[in-house]
Amino acid sequence: MTVSRRKLLGLAGTAAVATAGIAGCLTVDAQDANDSDLPAYSRWLTIDDGGLEFAHVDWATLQEYVEGELEDEDFDADVPAEFEADPMIAPVSEGLIQAYFFVGTSLAPYRLGQLLDDDAELESTAEDLLLTTAAFIVTGAMVPDEIDEQITAEPELDFFRQMEQTDEIGGYDIYTPVAVEDNAAIAVDSDTLVFVGGEEIQAGGDPLTVLETLIGASEGDIELATDESEALEWLVETAGHGDVTVGQYGARVGASADSTEDEELIDLTFEGLDDADGIVSSLTVEDEETSTGDFAAIIDDPDEDALEALLGASADEQSIDVDENRVTATGTWRELE
Repeated sequence: MTVSRRKLLGLAGTAAVATAGIAGCLTVDAQDANDSDLPAYSRWLTIDDGGLEFAHVDWATLQEYVEGELEDEDFDADVPAEFEADPMIAPVSEGLIQAYFFVGTSLAPYRLGQLLDDDAELESTAEDLLLTTAAFIVTGAMVPDEIDEQITAEPELDFFRQMEQTDEIGGYDIYTPVAVEDNAAIAVDSDTLVFVGGEEIQAGGDPLTVLETLIGASEGDIELATDESEALEWLVETAGHGDVTVGQYGARVGASADSTEDEELIDLTFEGLDDADGIVSSLTVEDEETSTGDFAAIIDDPDEDALEALLGASADEQSIDVDENRVTATGTWRELE
C-alpha cells in the first residue's frame, strides 16, 4: 500500500510526521545502554505494582519532520481505518502525540512548555523523550541554571507554578513546589530533566520517592525492569529500538479495559492481543521512502492466523513469527511520490 508519511503515523484525528522527504533520517543508535542490545532509555524503566507502560520518542531524529505537523495538524482529519486497526501503527502514533503534548501541557506551568521548540529562547535542548506512568524524562543538553531560573520564577498568572530547590539526589538538583498543594517534583542535571506530576502520570504517593527510585535505577543502585524480568528484557531488546517506541508489560497491559481510574498512556487493546503479558511496538524512519516497524509480544496460546491478519496489516510488506508464546512481527511501509 502506497501511503503518505502523514498517514503512516496518523491515528484517527491526530498528527503525523511530515510528508517531506526524510533522506538521512536514520535511527540514532547513540541510545545504547549498558547492555548494547538494550536502548539507553531502558535504564529508566522500573516495574511498579506489577506492571510498566512507556512511550519513547527519539526527538533528535524526528523533530525536524514532525514538529510543524504536530503544531498545525487538522485534528478532525480522517485517517484510513487500516491504520487505526494496526497495532504496529496506531499505538506508536498515539505515543508520539502523548509525549509531545505532555511538554506543552504538564511542563508549561513551570515555564518549560517550549522545551521542544527550536525557536524558543531556551538554551536547553531535548534529544529523547520518555513518558511512563511514573515520570516524564527528557534527556539532551540541559542548562541547569536556566532550568532553575524558569521554574523558580515568581508566577505572574494563576496558571504558573513556582518551585524551589530543596534537595539533591545523586548529581541531580531537586525542586519541589512552593505551594504545598502542588504534588510534583523536578530533578535536573546537565543532560537530564525528570518531572513527576501531571494528570497523565499516576505515580501516587510522594514524588520525591519516585525520583529516588528512578535516579537510583538509572545509576545502577536499584533493579531495572529489564533485569527484574527476562520477558520484558526480550521485548525491549527485540522491538524497542525505533524512532518511536511504545510498550506495556504485566499489570499495565490493557489497564484501561479493567479500570476507569487507571487509564493507560497508550491503547494496545486489540483483538488477538487480549491475553498478552507484554507488548512492545516501534516505528523507524529508514530513508526518504521507507519506514519499518518492529513488534514483539508474549501471548499465551497465540492464534497465528489471527495475528497474521492483524500485525502490520497496513504495511506493504509484513512478516510474522510465532515461537511458542513469543510473537514477533516486522512491517515495511513505502511512500512513492
